[in-house]
Amino acid sequence: MRRVLSILILISSAALNAAVPLEGFSEVVDKVAPAVVGITVTKEVPFVQGFDFDEESVPEELRKFFEFWDFDIPAPRAPRFVPGAASGVIFDERGYILTNNHVVDGAKDIGVKLSDGREFSGKDVEVIGTDPETDLAVLKIKAKDPLPVAKFASSEEVKVGDWAIAIGNPYNLEQTVTVGVVSAKGRSNVLLYGGPSYQNFLQTDAAINPGNSGGALCNINGEVIGINTAIRTNGLANSGIGFAIPSDMAADIAGELIKHGKISRGYMGIYLEEVKPEVLEAMDIEEEGVFVTRVVPDSPAEKAGLEDGDLITSFAGEKITSVDQLRWLAASTAPGTKVDLDIIREGKRRKITLRLAERPAREELSTRIEPVPEEEKGTKTSILGITVKDISDRIKKDYDLKHGVLVEDVEPGSLADRAGIRVGDVIVKVNKIPISNVKELKRLKGDLENADVVLFQINRRGHTHFLTIRP
Repeated sequence: MRRVLSILILISSAALNAAVPLEGFSEVVDKVAPAVVGITVTKEVPFVQGFDFDEESVPEELRKFFEFWDFDIPAPRAPRFVPGAASGVIFDERGYILTNNHVVDGAKDIGVKLSDGREFSGKDVEVIGTDPETDLAVLKIKAKDPLPVAKFASSEEVKVGDWAIAIGNPYNLEQTVTVGVVSAKGRSNVLLYGGPSYQNFLQTDAAINPGNSGGALCNINGEVIGINTAIRTNGLANSGIGFAIPSDMAADIAGELIKHGKISRGYMGIYLEEVKPEVLEAMDIEEEGVFVTRVVPDSPAEKAGLEDGDLITSFAGEKITSVDQLRWLAASTAPGTKVDLDIIREGKRRKITLRLAERPAREELSTRIEPVPEEEKGTKTSILGITVKDISDRIKKDYDLKHGVLVEDVEPGSLADRAGIRVGDVIVKVNKIPISNVKELKRLKGDLENADVVLFQINRRGHTHFLTIRP
């Protein structure tokens, strides 16, 4: 028994030594750290009238803002320029450096300090290009002597549980190394103030703090697998949830920025929504996909014949399982490319060919359809906790609707309320049956209240959504 136990102990010890270098992570640091740089920036902060307090009396929320960006708290009525610190990674011997867009965005002055002490500023530092949509930027320094370059690995090969070593300049503490693991891959919908539109983050518990932005996340072989970008925390310091842009995405964007100085993305002109299993069940559809909630007028999607309520199941032959996946596939396809879409419309499968346009700037996409006030009196009825009335010609015109009834009230706690139906929604179809007016809905009332499931197609501020109620 003792011999068996001894063998088990030896095996466990050997496995542990194979996973963790006996020297710790010094070899990893030796490979990557020379290519990790410190970046200093000076940004203008708008003067706020009434900013007449000393450092000890700065409001807590404002203090947190300055601490998060590693900015000095300005003195009362001081010049409106504050310094900040971040990180970057040299990825090309010609002097190209990867960092985050939010590091250099709005910067008046940018400085770069190498691990060997060399410093660059002014005309010796050039912003080659930025991409707010992925929060990446490329700088170039004019260096006479050779530069150390970090080797990049494919983030596709990264597995959850792999070692993750972060190197950067948190709080301007140069060449700080922290160690953890890759906690998750493909993180999206991470709520970040002013954050990137396209998210496919690696998540790590390696300590990432203010100033780590733009630094390297490495594997056990001393290769970069991500560019550190953000943290998720209730406060401002590290809480074990950090995010890095995958190396594959970073390398692709960097190459485009060097070549063109900007990123051109494919654009379809549609708004999308994730599919709920209960909605697919009610529609008797087994395939995965995403719903089109709105087609932008005069867009490639409209010209190709896409409609609100279409279920997109594939893009250029690739099966679609999420909104983020489709958005990224379209964005990473060159404008002008023709792509085939497989869709399901009212239970029938169709194929549509669409020519992608160039995606407009972020600001141009910020337009939203506002709700139209509706004071018109008309026929009303209540069903499943919803009070509805006929819609006016004005709403039909503004929302491009042929028919529907307006939700005037939703009973709190009712089935409709729990399903997500809201005041102001326009019910367009019920169980795939078009609803032209209140009278038509009244005729269906008995059947709907006794049905196993009721499928609603609604229009909310110009966007199509599908919801289900189980009476």
